[in-house]
Amino acid sequence: MSNYSDLYPPTQPPMIFNNVVRVGVLLPLFSLLPFHSITQHPPTRVRLTLATLHAAALTTPRAATDSVDGPYFLVSILGPHAKAEAIHLPATGHLTIHEDEALGTRDLVDLKLEPGDTVRLLVSVLEGKKTIAPQETAAATASTPALSQPPDARAAIVSSALAPVTKDGAHWLGSATLLLTNENGTVYWRALECVSTCKVLSGAGSKAFATSGSGTIAGVVELSGSGATYHMQLQGHATSW
Repeated sequence: MSNYSDLYPPTQPPMIFNNVVRVGVLLPLFSLLPFHSITQHPPTRVRLTLATLHAAALTTPRAATDSVDGPYFLVSILGPHAKAEAIHLPATGHLTIHEDEALGTRDLVDLKLEPGDTVRLLVSVLEGKKTIAPQETAAATASTPALSQPPDARAAIVSSALAPVTKDGAHWLGSATLLLTNENGTVYWRALECVSTCKVLSGAGSKAFATSGSGTIAGVVELSGSGATYHMQLQGHATSW
């Protein structure tokens, strides 16, 4: 006949005790893990500006008495995630520029980039005396799909999007794209590329922003559409959010 211990063997209490002992042994090990491995990187703020627009040569053809251009910017922004935005700069009307004149800094947009975020921007520069604000803003919006396409497909999409304003007399000086990424807490100016009638003079390659001190990166694009020669400088400044 079985004794009492054979009929009712010990079960849960010893196992619970053993698990408590194991957790007690592991707790000091958790305290030795580096702090940054269990914390998230804060978001980074990137302020983009159109630092300079210089007109080395004005658009053609023009009357002998016509000594100014009326440039403006149509900007399409894709990201972070599925967010899309279109900007007309200036907000109303056009700018005025003379030959060999440089216009000063104008704020473009503030971006909030979390780790893993990607933002693409398309900047198109046009010129025209006639202001058709609704069509111009609509053209910036219609240009946005170009940012999700391969580089060799972008020019045709942008040309089609700008057609309503160029057919109404606007001159298309050129377009360029800028790619920004946040990779594990470090924000990069990844690529400045041409779309149409332009050439990147500086800022084409990848460079990381510093979020303290001199956290500024710039790039210069030469625009050559409609007989003009313009130089546009884009600038980004990164700080902690």
